[in-house]
Amino acid sequence: MQASRGKVTAKLRRFSAFALLAIAAVLLHYDFVLPCIASVLGAGFLLGWLHGTRVLPMVPLPVEPVALESNRDLLDAVLCSVTTGVLVVRLNGLVPLASPLARELLELTPLATGSFRMSSLVPWPLLDRAIESCTATGQIQRFESIYPKNPERSFAVQVSPWRVDGVSAGAVIVLDDQTLLRQLETHRRDFVANVSHELKTPLSAIQGFVETLLDDREMPAALQLRFLSRVAVQTERLAILVSDLLTLSRLDEEMAFTNGTEPVDVRLLVQEVLRDLLSLAERKQVSIVEVLPSSAVIVAGERESLRQIFSNLIDNAIKYTPSGGSVTVRLRSETDAQFEVIDTGIGLLPADQERVFERFYRVDKARSRELGGTGLGLSIVKNTVRIHGGSLGVRSQVGKGSTFWVRLPIAEAD
Repeated sequence: MQASRGKVTAKLRRFSAFALLAIAAVLLHYDFVLPCIASVLGAGFLLGWLHGTRVLPMVPLPVEPVALESNRDLLDAVLCSVTTGVLVVRLNGLVPLASPLARELLELTPLATGSFRMSSLVPWPLLDRAIESCTATGQIQRFESIYPKNPERSFAVQVSPWRVDGVSAGAVIVLDDQTLLRQLETHRRDFVANVSHELKTPLSAIQGFVETLLDDREMPAALQLRFLSRVAVQTERLAILVSDLLTLSRLDEEMAFTNGTEPVDVRLLVQEVLRDLLSLAERKQVSIVEVLPSSAVIVAGERESLRQIFSNLIDNAIKYTPSGGSVTVRLRSETDAQFEVIDTGIGLLPADQERVFERFYRVDKARSRELGGTGLGLSIVKNTVRIHGGSLGVRSQVGKGSTFWVRLPIAEAD
């Protein structure tokens, strides 16, 4: 009985050592992992096991004896700290070990505790074939795929062989969530496509006007002036687009405050912006209503960046409000600086409200271009507010108007 118990204990110790080493070696560096495992199992046992399986040459390791009971705790600590999901699957398809992150990524139900059968809870034919190939050939298998259970999620998967005494016992699966990376790649492609389109439109117009002028040297002076005026308009549009792109790039790198921050009275800044846009409102026959506090509202930030927030929001409100309408600009100071622009314009559908701060998103593309918009203004506002530690949003009803709001932290008193 005692000999039998000794064999079982030896097998358990061998499995524990292998499982910990196989999982940790995939995720971490050997020079960190080996001392940790050795401290749990004892240097003599670990080195003998490594030498017997020819994983690494025998090397003396400085270790201290630790109780065997801490083996599971160490394994749990390793699995909980890594940023990839890890599963161990046996040849019979049972999964005796799955890290918390793996369970979360694979959306396993809370009932899937202890060992479970891989194919029943994770129906993923590509993974099944990779496991079968890995256990049959002993070769590491890698692939990238969307997760059939949730097509919005994408993984880079590595399946490594798991052997006990040189015999295949199953596989170790490592899941790297690529969802965010794929989303970023999609956004990048969309951004490049949008930039190309936005640049192509004015460039094509300029090219057409210039070619017409070159082909007709006897064109009347009045018509030449008309064409040149249109070239000037398209050139200005290009300049604004390039300027907005540079601003967004600067904000993306969080380098907006190149000149440092300073206490800015946003009440005075809003008044300056309103004075600058008064002529536009008069041409559009849109009335401006100011609701501003009598005292200063101080925010720490870059003055020109803050000006761009207010200017973009008020300018948009005026442009998209029909003649006879009104734009109310409200500022108040409570726990933070609260700025609102309320218009009686065309309003936004709920679907548009969710996307209106995206780059190049336009509710009415034709009207936006007609009004000289680049489709980047609200995205610049969003990024500038974010860098100032604030928040923003929109409330709107189609045909009744919109309210764009911004919250900015009040500067701390010296």
